[in-house]
Amino acid sequence: MSIVLKVISIAVCLLMVYGLCQEMKKRNLSENQAILWLGGVLGLLLLSAFPQILSAVAGFLGIWWPPAALIFFLLVVIILIILRHTVTISGMEAEIKELAMQLTLLKDENEEIKKELGRKIKGEQE
Repeated sequence: MSIVLKVISIAVCLLMVYGLCQEMKKRNLSENQAILWLGGVLGLLLLSAFPQILSAVAGFLGIWWPPAALIFFLLVVIILIILRHTVTISGMEAEIKELAMQLTLLKDENEEIKKELGRKIKGEQE
């Protein structure tokens, strides 16, 4: 890996870490979601600084082409992020259903109170 490519890849990784921190600071990204993103970016930063690690890990895993190991690890990180989002969405769906049921019950209760109040007002007017 040339020194120029190494510097550019390290700079991009550092910008990504900065961007993730800014998004967490603005509350656009929760800490739970940011953990996997930061893990992935820090892994890329490590591989950018020390590219020989990828060859060693690929050899250890029996992968003959080191970039295939990188693609494998990137897919694992992406799958973990998707799994985390799926779990979050499922929880939110359950909360939305519960809130919809509570809203319906409150609307029914409100209508009953309005009817009862209307009856009392009519009774006082007579």
